[in-house]
Amino acid sequence: MSRQRAASRGGTLVLIAISVLWSTSWAGSGTLSFSAGGYTTHGNWSGNVVVSPANWQPGDTVTIDATLTGAANHAKALAAAGIKADSFILLVTAERTFDYAGHLHLPYDQYMSTLITPTGLPIEGGYQGAITTRFGQPFSTPFDQFIKVPIATLGLGPENGTVLMHATGQLPANLPPGVYRLRLDYGVAVGNSNYSLNGDTFAYQATFVGTQPVSYMYSPLIPADGVAVSGASVQGSTIQPRVPWVLLYNYNSNGYQGVIAEEDKPYFAIAPRNMIQDDVVLPLLGTNGKPTSYNLEPIMIANSKDPTIDIPWDYSAGQISVAVTGPDGTTTSLGQYPFVRLSGSGPTTGKTALTAWVPPAYGQYTVTATGYFRDIYGNKYQGGGTYHFWIANRMTLATATFQGMPYPIGQAYGKDIAFAPPAPAKVTVTATLYPNSDPAQAITMNCSGTASAGGIFGALQGNKSLTLSVPGEYSAHILATYTDRSGAMWVATMRHAGVIYDPNGPIVARGKKLLVNNNYIAQGETNDEGYIDPTTYAEHLIHLNFPYNPGDVLLIASDGQGANKVIPTMTYETTTNFQRNDAALNGIGLTNLVLNTSNGYSPHMFPEFINDWEYYYGSAARPGFVSRFVVGENYVRGPYWPVSPNAFGNQINASNNGDLPGDIYRLMGAVVVRKPGAAPAYAGYISSGFMLPRGTNNNRVIAAGAEVLTASTGQKGKVFLVGPRPGLTYPVGTSFASSFQIDPILPVNITLKMTYPDGRTAQTSGVGNATLGSFAGPQTWVMDIPGLYRYTIDANWNGNPAVMPGLPESGGVIYVLEAQPPANATGIQFTVADGTTFDPTAGTHITGTSTASSVNFTAVMPGAVLDMGDLPVVNGKFDYYFNPAFLNSKAQTYDIANRVTGVPEIGDVVHLSFFSTETSATGQTYHSFARVVVRGNTVRLAK
Repeated sequence: MSRQRAASRGGTLVLIAISVLWSTSWAGSGTLSFSAGGYTTHGNWSGNVVVSPANWQPGDTVTIDATLTGAANHAKALAAAGIKADSFILLVTAERTFDYAGHLHLPYDQYMSTLITPTGLPIEGGYQGAITTRFGQPFSTPFDQFIKVPIATLGLGPENGTVLMHATGQLPANLPPGVYRLRLDYGVAVGNSNYSLNGDTFAYQATFVGTQPVSYMYSPLIPADGVAVSGASVQGSTIQPRVPWVLLYNYNSNGYQGVIAEEDKPYFAIAPRNMIQDDVVLPLLGTNGKPTSYNLEPIMIANSKDPTIDIPWDYSAGQISVAVTGPDGTTTSLGQYPFVRLSGSGPTTGKTALTAWVPPAYGQYTVTATGYFRDIYGNKYQGGGTYHFWIANRMTLATATFQGMPYPIGQAYGKDIAFAPPAPAKVTVTATLYPNSDPAQAITMNCSGTASAGGIFGALQGNKSLTLSVPGEYSAHILATYTDRSGAMWVATMRHAGVIYDPNGPIVARGKKLLVNNNYIAQGETNDEGYIDPTTYAEHLIHLNFPYNPGDVLLIASDGQGANKVIPTMTYETTTNFQRNDAALNGIGLTNLVLNTSNGYSPHMFPEFINDWEYYYGSAARPGFVSRFVVGENYVRGPYWPVSPNAFGNQINASNNGDLPGDIYRLMGAVVVRKPGAAPAYAGYISSGFMLPRGTNNNRVIAAGAEVLTASTGQKGKVFLVGPRPGLTYPVGTSFASSFQIDPILPVNITLKMTYPDGRTAQTSGVGNATLGSFAGPQTWVMDIPGLYRYTIDANWNGNPAVMPGLPESGGVIYVLEAQPPANATGIQFTVADGTTFDPTAGTHITGTSTASSVNFTAVMPGAVLDMGDLPVVNGKFDYYFNPAFLNSKAQTYDIANRVTGVPEIGDVVHLSFFSTETSATGQTYHSFARVVVRGNTVRLAK
């Protein structure tokens, strides 16, 4: 049996020849023979391997006879490159690919994980190479043999030669049961220095540009008997391997994609990194107004990171059975079909019933998709289960709770939520506190209600808060649904998760220090920034971690080339007797938070033995969306984001330009340390980030308040606020509580004064929280009459003004509506159609009708006030000219052209709110509110 397996790596097709000479997989204790090979820059190679026995039992002696063909030419080519080998080497290690229950595990997890936090999130990380302690790595496996064959004893001729290598070793008496694969790393040695066949670090997965050089190979599956941690005896040949199937992975759902089976969620999760993986919401209709079709066939994202590690699938072997339950509860069988070939990144049946399924209506769907794959050796792998997703328009939400926000004990989860487009959506919120990260002690708060007509879900609408009373972790889920008058359904969904910590606890969360002139410093200037030479394309990349000190400010250039990158990796220190090795932590993705096992085996492959859980949350948000969210331990590969260009997964409100000069970031993190025999320890971290113009040539970290900074509107200052947004709309009777985000994090003195429609005033004053970077006004008041409320903000830090970008000195406006409008009241009506698109240069007109003489309006983008004023109503009509160039002149972060191509393009979101005093047909006056959400160059209304 012989196959060629094609794997895509960085846009390059890699062909790995795999031949099975004879296999006894699942068939007793005979021998297992296989061959494989690969490409290196010094020539191609191949190897034949015989393993005995093919079915392991504790204490067995395992022998490996391996050959390396092409050895002479390889040695010659390596010598020409300066590596004059004196020996050929072979490392053989055992990786448990499936545990005793059949669940998949990999040696390292990237963009997914089989290690899950109590909050249900994937922990990324793990050593990226052969798992062995021989070369300084931290973990071992049950079989580890290293062979060195001196070239002088081989008598290789000038042409291709074959090296024979023999390894033998004994399996441990307490061998963990499961299904294993052997990894064989070939290389050469020069004295005590070892190299891969490509001349790189031996037994390590390096990063390459172009074709992936390969110096290692994997065996077929090897079942292993043993005793599980539960004490049950397991026969390896009875284990049924299971591979997580992911559906709908090729469709974007506001920055993430892919639906996981409910059956896999306890053991598997996706890490999109832009934000927390959430419920998938996909549109019923395409941009052409016609029904959209979707492919319901699965892919296996666990097998997309390294084609050599991937199980070699036979895409023509296997089958799938699919049934769909629609929103009305009706279940339709789509049939059972065999897989016939590879299509894109997964197998296909070629049946349009699955490849072009058209959802018939809006609502939540349940798909039952079950079946199996086979690999090229004939082994069978179960997959699938029950999948849930929504077919609806995407409604977004804003709340003062960031994804990854750490909270000191005593704080509460649960803030007002605002939906866009605004609608009286049905809302449910579920928040859970895990004291000491223990699900058995979980405390859950549920609340539900209907948002106001202005899209606000607060205390008046039934929102509640969960007091975070003890250290641990928390998670939450917000779900809102609304069906408008046209029958279109809108869905908003968001997950939150993070850490609750004792500020006086035994550990402190840190970022990392800057390396400047060979010195590690907490604050300082680099006098450098990243760039890519436009002529030679030589890269000068800069990777800067979150600041070492919580509260400090990272300043980094928005270069438009992807050369400046921000790393969210957290580290930690104990409050007493801590010794920090900054050099050892300096590498990208390295941290001193490390998962460990009781037997020294790899935690990612042997999670049942983990006794030391250490990991971090790292996240970054700027107004309007989340740009990074990672949960990781040591060795997370590429956790950073390039600041510009970057579409952040094509989230709503993210342009292709990514971060621009003037963008302000809230950088957040937390650490979890759960060691055996000690109480769990937690620590939180918050700092700020500001984007600099390209050509500043001085990425740096400063103390909060140390410099005058620039906001999105070009305004200068040492501190900026995000506070009540002009155009917020509440029902009469709402108890108003002011809240602010403060960046950089400083104890700002804030006074907010509110003037009622009848001239009364109310005021709240206080000092911002210098740890959380926030302010909650201690005084609240009831908005007891409808109408237009005006507010002003007076804020400063040490005499330095603190302003909301774009908010005029005259202040902002808030709209308050009657509890019930008069019968047959029409109010403001838009004549612009939902879904209208416009030219990014010409803009568009937002038109409508009103009985008022004028309509008050506000134009706000997340992070900046763009426009405010009154529109005249002429003959019952009003017209707001949405002029992108004008809005860009007010805030340059409202970008209107692709900075790489120069082509006019809009990605940001603007909220246009309109408010008026209307007159009914019977002469009764009342107030009306309406909002248009302009997403990029598309007008969205919830009617």
